[in-house]
Amino acid sequence: MKRILLSLLAIFTINLAVAQQKAPLTNYKMDAKSNINTQVNHNSSSVTPPAPIWSDDCSDPTTWTFTNTSLPPLDWNWSNNPDIQSQCVTNLPAGLQTFNSTTASNGFMIINSDAIPGNLDQNGTPTVCEFTNTQPIDLSGYANVQLTFQHSFRWWNDSRGVRVSGDNGTTWTEYQISDATTYFTPNQDSDNPHISTYNITTEAAGQSQVLVQFYYDDHDYWGWYWTVDDVSIEEVPDNGLGCTDETFGGWWVGYQTTGDIGIDYTLYPMAQATAMPYRMEGVVKNTGVMTQTNVTLHVDVEEPNGNISSFTSSPSSLLGAPNNENDTTGTTVNFSPGSMGVHDFTFWATSDSFPTTDTMIMSSIVTDTVYGVDYDWDGTGSNMAGSYYCGRACGGQVLANVFDIYENTSLTSISFHVGSSSVAGAQLAVEVYEQNGQIYLDESDVYTLQPQDIGSWVTVPLVSPYPLFAGTTYMAAVRGTQHPTDTSLVSSTSNINTSSYIQDNGCDIGSQGFGYWYSASSALAIRMNFGYISSVEDDIKTGFSVYPNPSTGFITIDNQNNDNYNFVVRNILGQIAYTGLSNNMSKSSIDLSDLDGGVYTIEFDSKESSYTKKLIIE
Repeated sequence: MKRILLSLLAIFTINLAVAQQKAPLTNYKMDAKSNINTQVNHNSSSVTPPAPIWSDDCSDPTTWTFTNTSLPPLDWNWSNNPDIQSQCVTNLPAGLQTFNSTTASNGFMIINSDAIPGNLDQNGTPTVCEFTNTQPIDLSGYANVQLTFQHSFRWWNDSRGVRVSGDNGTTWTEYQISDATTYFTPNQDSDNPHISTYNITTEAAGQSQVLVQFYYDDHDYWGWYWTVDDVSIEEVPDNGLGCTDETFGGWWVGYQTTGDIGIDYTLYPMAQATAMPYRMEGVVKNTGVMTQTNVTLHVDVEEPNGNISSFTSSPSSLLGAPNNENDTTGTTVNFSPGSMGVHDFTFWATSDSFPTTDTMIMSSIVTDTVYGVDYDWDGTGSNMAGSYYCGRACGGQVLANVFDIYENTSLTSISFHVGSSSVAGAQLAVEVYEQNGQIYLDESDVYTLQPQDIGSWVTVPLVSPYPLFAGTTYMAAVRGTQHPTDTSLVSSTSNINTSSYIQDNGCDIGSQGFGYWYSASSALAIRMNFGYISSVEDDIKTGFSVYPNPSTGFITIDNQNNDNYNFVVRNILGQIAYTGLSNNMSKSSIDLSDLDGGVYTIEFDSKESSYTKKLIIE
């Protein structure tokens, strides 16, 4: 199916009864830089690039003109030191510490707000700066042209991109890096080097005074860095293909036939994944002059045991320049996981005339009972990309993630990652809503944040398990409490194929008034849990006591049932960490001290009955 990508807003309005606002609202969000690994990798294809019409390897900074329309000293600079880490205040991931462009050793351009100690965003002045080729480029006689450059970056809420002018700067066309690649969300790392190519035929072909300008706008944020090198203009090749916007949740096509939202679940319970298998999709574009035939999206899925399953889309044809058609497509068969654990999805595209696009690798974990959209696979919180205010002096806001339910189940608890700027003593509650109309359904008792909760995951049980029905979309929510000093925040992540909301309860984060639901600009670190949560009352009903809980790993199981029970301890991924036997009318001491700290479940099973309890190891 060929079409232009639907906007995110258009997708959301299919299932919403109220209008939503997609623009970031900075007065309810607190950004905090962190290390993130989205498990997205780009590998260069083997296609030989065309010979350049014009090129500049950035070895001579005098061939470029530097401008700054805001606040020095942050500006573009020329450097011949590829050791980027030595020029930054905070640590970069290993893959970005050295700039690996083809000619980095003879010089490149760098904008590096991270080299300046302190938060630049506190001064209230955005930084906008550019560098532009000094001598116009003559492209007379060339009918189809493209711009290519090598760069690397760590992105943080800024705008960065390239402008092209065919009339010596009178008019410009902009290409934002965050819009034109798969880098949409804060704290993402590029590959090194990342090679960007833009078809600039409309602006530059046949023109004799072409300018190329690289611009940076930090939007009053504390950014990271961006390097640029080896800029060239070439004729558009006869054959070219690109693959972007990869997803395994049915975000682009699948939702149209199933009626759900089509979210990328990075933590996907097996029962849900069985009822709705992974739907692999992407957008393939003809980037060449000639028509591409037999255009096919490919996806390989590697399971935890190493087995690889291969999937393809139906082939299609895409027109080339000047139309350069897109094909928003999905594989003809969905993927049904056979086991729990990490699954890697590798995407690429081919045609009869083009061997392969770059590849992208995305990861999802099939779990037992945990349902999440965040990238916090190991539960450490290291992949959080910021946080949103929940409880403030102006009011108690409600933060919510949307979840499609494909198999009947019961929601027992909601987990959320507490933002590091939260204050111990702040009070919150978790809630569940029906998403179509944001209809309130159920809640928990009030929970008071403890010192050890700050910067960690917290799980709060509902008053009683709440039934969720297949075919319905729900919201798992956290409600804050108004307080002059005891603020609370919930962390956010960078999964873009999600739907998250904020209810304004007195803080005037937008113009719609009290109680209005706004779309959040980032996915929230809020999860659903379908496992059974134990309490003192539950111990009386089941005849089991597990104590102390939380513990350091040394626990006692008190079985007051007239039956023997086998038991297993599972981690948050549903993997078995320990097995044992609990005899009837007995107490057993168990040593789990070698397990990592976190939330576990302990499941008791006999011929007659079974019970599950939550176990926390500190």
